[in-house]
Amino acid sequence: MVVDNLVKNEVTIKVLKNINTFSFSEICQILEVNNVKIFSVSIINTNLKHIEAIVKISAKDLTPALRLLREFEYEVLSNHDEDDFFNDLKDRSKYLNKYLNI
Repeated sequence: MVVDNLVKNEVTIKVLKNINTFSFSEICQILEVNNVKIFSVSIINTNLKHIEAIVKISAKDLTPALRLLREFEYEVLSNHDEDDFFNDLKDRSKYLNKYLNI
């Protein structure tokens, strides 16, 4: 029964970061601070500059974890309904356009 609950809340996050500053332990610490259960972290793509990884997690509220990943310069490539980052950018963009058109 516990396993069923974990699988229902499973989310996959795709992140990208500079190869020199990428750290598995840093990703795990960021997520664990936000009460996120981590199933796996795996590298899916590398080049001379960046590492792209997939993180499988279980979380009730994903927004704080995504914010903290971005603060630590991880680019979140996956889209999530709970993520208000892009909505905030759109709102700020509308406000800036309104200001510039005055």
